[in-house]
Amino acid sequence: MNKKTRILAAVLCASLLTAATGCNNSGASSGTSAQSSAQDSSTASQSSQVSESTGSTESSSEVSSEDSSQAETSSEQSSSANNKPVGVDGVQTNGQLVVDIDGHTWGISLYGGGDGANYAQYLNEFKEKVGSGVNVFNMVVPTAGAYYMPAGYEDYNASHRDSINSIANKLVNVINVDGYAALEAHTDEYIYTRTDHHWQPLGAYYAAMAFCEAAQVPVKELSTYTEETIPDFVGTMYAFTDYNERIKNDPDTFTYYIPSTEYTATYYTTDFQIDEDAKYYTSIFVEQSGSGAYSTFMGGDKKIVKIETENKNGRKLCVFKDSYGNAEIPFYIDSFEEIYVCDVRYFDLYAPDFIQENGITDVLFTMCTFSAVGENAEGIKNNLLSQS
Repeated sequence: MNKKTRILAAVLCASLLTAATGCNNSGASSGTSAQSSAQDSSTASQSSQVSESTGSTESSSEVSSEDSSQAETSSEQSSSANNKPVGVDGVQTNGQLVVDIDGHTWGISLYGGGDGANYAQYLNEFKEKVGSGVNVFNMVVPTAGAYYMPAGYEDYNASHRDSINSIANKLVNVINVDGYAALEAHTDEYIYTRTDHHWQPLGAYYAAMAFCEAAQVPVKELSTYTEETIPDFVGTMYAFTDYNERIKNDPDTFTYYIPSTEYTATYYTTDFQIDEDAKYYTSIFVEQSGSGAYSTFMGGDKKIVKIETENKNGRKLCVFKDSYGNAEIPFYIDSFEEIYVCDVRYFDLYAPDFIQENGITDVLFTMCTFSAVGENAEGIKNNLLSQS
């Protein structure tokens, strides 16, 4: 990265860098868990994902005293139930599991479940408001616990697949994309981070390809992208597990991919005004150190980013997402003429008008299961569908 880009990245990080926690405020399930033990054990896990992190290990590791109290209760109950020592192979602080898989330490969030009824209802409302001229898609993706939860912990982890299917079955005139199946086909690859609750960009690539196929837009092979790596990535799981040393001492390598298609990114505030602090910045990649690797994508969430590409196919995409969706964005640059990236938690306009005024042809709602069944789904109603 050249000197000018480094300076701009520093400015952007200083003023815009927000949490890379993709499921903030997302843990409280909107429906009853299929397994009450899973719901009980995940309560603290859900609480731990409320606070925004700043992308650095020190800042993102802050856990409130209330979170810690809940975490201790959950940890004691879970450890007793499993008869396994916490921090070795048991349920860890804040409803996370710390476990060794294939010689590496993983932090895995326990999932409380939910039917996503509110989420589906809000997407149906949105589709009604934008009308038949706009394609509306849904893609809910699971977190790592859907595929990598060790045997013996089933009673503490509800089914991500059941939640995703429940949402799909409730959608009306919204095109569903099966992100679960797209990832399941590649679970032998490095598709999730071990030290963070997000996925690896490789996982986002497979999900993004499933969406592009559903949207019938061109896609490019991963080999056409430039691969970049960030070593020594210790993410949010270090804080969520009360600073578990095993996670700290076994960092990830974070690998992301830069598209070959030319583009220009413009950064806006959440009410779609030019962000003066980032007005000279034109990339969607912001240089990060190991602890902040996931914030490589646009520096965080509290913004709207417009991406104009050299594709002239008339397709304009708006992505409404949590921070899981951030890792998908590079893979849409090859497929759409324009892309608008908006977070369901931070959006200060009436979204149906925003879609119409910008000539958007396609809308994708993409987020992790914790967001879709939890409080983040309320952002669709409160931040996208409410008129001021």
